Amino acid sequence: MLRHSDMHVHLDQFADPGGTADAAAAAHTALLAVTTTPAGFRAADGLLAGRSNVRVAAGLHPWWLDGRCGEDDVRALEGIIGTRRFIGEIGLDFLEKHAARSTWERQKEVFGRICAAASAASAECRSPTVLSIHAVRASETVLDILSETGCLERCICILHWFSDSSENLWRAIRAGCWFSVGARSLATGKGREYIKLIPHDRLLFETDMPWPGDAERGYAAIHGSLAQAESAAAAIIGADAVQKAQENAAFILGETDA
Repeated sequence: MLRHSDMHVHLDQFADPGGTADAAAAAHTALLAVTTTPAGFRAADGLLAGRSNVRVAAGLHPWWLDGRCGEDDVRALEGIIGTRRFIGEIGLDFLEKHAARSTWERQKEVFGRICAAASAASAECRSPTVLSIHAVRASETVLDILSETGCLERCICILHWFSDSSENLWRAIRAGCWFSVGARSLATGKGREYIKLIPHDRLLFETDMPWPGDAERGYAAIHGSLAQAESAAAAIIGADAVQKAQENAAFILGETDA
């Protein structure tokens, strides 16, 4: 039975990804291991194979569309979608200190292609494609693309660490999106207010780890961050909502042995 779930963690960036995953399994913790490039996904998928408490997601982070990832990478991810259920980290980032304005149109094009492929894959199988989505100062455009491609109806769309406007939060809630929140988001006033608005049956927990200094700590860092997030959430919205978030994660991830 799951005790914890981390629905957005960069497991491949830990010093010992396999050991971290094994320690998580021993603690009955499930991990949605997002990646930032198709090559990173292939490496992580091979490294973490056979661990039933881990789901490895194939991703292409918007920051990497600054020239580090090209058309071959986009096509590679399009080819992976349909063969794997979990896709992420993907999305848009329109904050110039993160991603130059010159990349924004390319980000939109690529995100639209990824979403179109994910929507088509969901339409062809029983289990919906799960998307873990980065949306920084771009949630309106993200929601537009999710709607235009049919992802809102066909996929499980998880907005990771949502921090955009309350207007767009309400739009995302009405659209049926899910939300993964963590200790860092709940340390902010906006994060504490937003978790009051998120429906309990669309709430998930995440760490977005490793942060600097955490890669060597492995599962201890993940556990500490999850415990902090769950404690903060329980104080704001109640322990029943925290339990519901664990049930939500189990539903999305499917049965695990964690």
